[in-house]
Amino acid sequence: MPSDLLTKPMPRAVPPSEKFTYSEFCSRVQEQKAALIRGEIIMASPATIGHEGLTGFLHFILHAFVDEKKLGLIVGSRVAMKLDDENAPEPDLMFIRNDRLHLFGNTEIFGPADATIEIISPGSRRLDAVEKKKLYAEHGAPEYWLIDPHRQEAYFWRNEQGEWREMPVDAIGIFHSRVIAGFWLRVDWLFAAERPSALSVAGMILAGEPAGKVMSGDRTTG
Repeated sequence: MPSDLLTKPMPRAVPPSEKFTYSEFCSRVQEQKAALIRGEIIMASPATIGHEGLTGFLHFILHAFVDEKKLGLIVGSRVAMKLDDENAPEPDLMFIRNDRLHLFGNTEIFGPADATIEIISPGSRRLDAVEKKKLYAEHGAPEYWLIDPHRQEAYFWRNEQGEWREMPVDAIGIFHSRVIAGFWLRVDWLFAAERPSALSVAGMILAGEPAGKVMSGDRTTG
């Protein structure tokens, strides 16, 4: 699949010089996809087919696993994560444990998700890889996945006292989540020219631990 189909268009700030509260953000954007980051409203351009395909693939396998194991809920990008009155990003995907489902409002969750997943593009790289990453750490988000289809790279971090520690991908390219108990993922599935079906992948993950697991050491990152 061409890399240009796997990117999101650059987000737009509206207007860049003003600061908004969460209630002002909600009244301004209404049905549009947007994020409130440090008081700034950032509008999202329409998603590309490649971005929707990758998001849908991850959503399916995560939902299948979490639902079968009765672990919690997977939600998509139209649900805001209200961190405080000036910060309400809308991550591509979020996992919320059963014991935290009471934190949901009508269109938002109050507080960080247990696992937050963003799919980046060159146009949103700084927003996702720097600004949101820092914001999620500050507010105690336990786990952050950052997937870059353009560079065919994926990064996974866990939060230790407000600092991100990179989580390992093993020697055969498999990532194991710390907060979604038992969930594992082959990173190369995300970037395959012919991605395996989400149904077959969900079945493999639900079947149990992959063979040949070898874990490497953790690295602390800012």
